[in-house]
Amino acid sequence: MGLTASLDMGTEKMVMALGLEERGVFRLKGLKVSAAQGMERGYVTDWEKVRICVNGLMKELLKDKVVEVMNVGLSGEVLRMSEHQVRTSVQRKVVGPGDLMRAEQRCRETVGCRRGEELVDLVPVAYSVDRGSRVADPLGRSGSELEVTYLAYKADSAYLSQVLHLFDGRGVGEVCFYPAVRAYEEALEVEQDGDLALIDLGAAGIDVALFRDGLLVQDAWLPLGVRTIDFDIMTAFNVNAGQARRLKHEYGEALRSICKNKKVQIPDTNLTLESRDLATVAQSRAEELLEGAVCLLQAWRFDAPEARILLTGGGSRLKSMDMLLSRLSGHPTEQAIVRQIQTSREEVLQTPEYMVALGLLKCSHPEGGEGSSGIGQKLIAGLKGIFGV
Repeated sequence: MGLTASLDMGTEKMVMALGLEERGVFRLKGLKVSAAQGMERGYVTDWEKVRICVNGLMKELLKDKVVEVMNVGLSGEVLRMSEHQVRTSVQRKVVGPGDLMRAEQRCRETVGCRRGEELVDLVPVAYSVDRGSRVADPLGRSGSELEVTYLAYKADSAYLSQVLHLFDGRGVGEVCFYPAVRAYEEALEVEQDGDLALIDLGAAGIDVALFRDGLLVQDAWLPLGVRTIDFDIMTAFNVNAGQARRLKHEYGEALRSICKNKKVQIPDTNLTLESRDLATVAQSRAEELLEGAVCLLQAWRFDAPEARILLTGGGSRLKSMDMLLSRLSGHPTEQAIVRQIQTSREEVLQTPEYMVALGLLKCSHPEGGEGSSGIGQKLIAGLKGIFGV
């Protein structure tokens, strides 16, 4: 297998990673980060600025390397999601990989796309055999009919085409698109028994995903992110965007009750403010953002007290954010760590801004299926990633 690269185009940062599968183990071969330009809410608003960012990352990371596949993550602002259910006969009376592939292909053939729209990815969220109860893993089960429910992710063809042109002449064999939730599945060790939630606190939006018995069951995008905390700090203390960002990163806390009060100097000035006043502003907005995610989880019946919530995304760096979420939700909360990629730099696996790019390295479409560009590209086989088994 050749080199695989990935690109996470965030609102504030772009992350590109390079990996290689060696003897069944996926190893990180390189990673680069740059400040994002031309992006708003995870959507490209200035193609020339984005092209400059992408070219810079590729020049540093890839150099003269030949990349077989470039996996690109798409934000919830770009994607449209719908649910579809298909049934297929079990050929040998015991569910096997071929039955899963036929179900996926049937869904691809029946998903309706509007004019100017393309199917990006299908993610299974429920299986049942002979219309029985839901199962997380249907492989090896006896029966005559397999039923699968998928989440279908679609995007505008013109937008995807523009992204493809970013890699023209850069030695990239194929470009494939995926929703962030596929990257989460590939990066994490999703529990095979019970519920696990993940909240990705982005600058311009929050992604909330729920896994049940090892299978994705819910995915939602909330179009309000932690950058709103910067705006609140700007308003409360009459500072500019750069000063607000530095105050949040260096002194901000999400829980005023545990904040030790002290004088904090406003960057590039002789003025100071009280750290508890800063924490009050940060907590007020953080509560609003997290409550939206918690309400979703409650609606999805995420109610087992021992079920964990994993936090990721740049917003999870705000001090005490995990403690605030735990208080609001009543669930144990911890930082998400990438488990499925190997590297000598362990700190990379714990950096929240890198999680999507690292997970994208392992994503693949089924062999023989249509590529995300809609021109029938033959892509790498990946039953585990596609079917959650």
